[in-house]
Amino acid sequence: MSKYLVIAGSIFFVRGHERQQEQKGAAQISDAKSTSDQIEVKTDRFSGVTTVKLKPQVLLDKPDHQLTIEIETKLGEKGRFESEKEEVKAESWFRSQATHLVDLGDQELHFLIDEKPLDLGRAMGGLDTGVDKNKLKPGFRASQSFVSIFSRSDLERFGKARRIDMRLGSIELTLSQPVMAILREYANQVLTQHKIAKERK
Repeated sequence: MSKYLVIAGSIFFVRGHERQQEQKGAAQISDAKSTSDQIEVKTDRFSGVTTVKLKPQVLLDKPDHQLTIEIETKLGEKGRFESEKEEVKAESWFRSQATHLVDLGDQELHFLIDEKPLDLGRAMGGLDTGVDKNKLKPGFRASQSFVSIFSRSDLERFGKARRIDMRLGSIELTLSQPVMAILREYANQVLTQHKIAKERK
């Protein structure tokens, strides 16, 4: 009798373990899909230019203030000089909306990537005077936008980051793990597409 109990218990344990593994696998697939859904890659078949977009990601979410980042990188664009075609310039927009006008001080943009500094200088931008109030969160009245450019070397660092701290003017924060994972994937996607664009020449 005891042997049957041991066998039955083993079967239940194995089935339960398999079920947990299936659920874990399904969750990982779901996470992968949700991450990939945040990145768009499109190649213009006429110009050969590839555009890699990161949809808006929430960096800060408070009852009275929200800060997001969205990035767009165009690869293979013709410039004044042939060398410009080799460059990577990720146009990164930081958008702030709040119940009041947030004072961002000097607007200097700094990152600490795994405790090592990355200073990008002053982010250009300011108050969005013509913004549609209906596009703001309920109760929010002020909107500001700032842009900075990430280079290839910057993206290489983001692509390997395990921790990212950021300061924009007077705002300091640490990126959440989900946002950091998406930013890593975006950076690596741009680097991959840049390699493909160069090989297409």
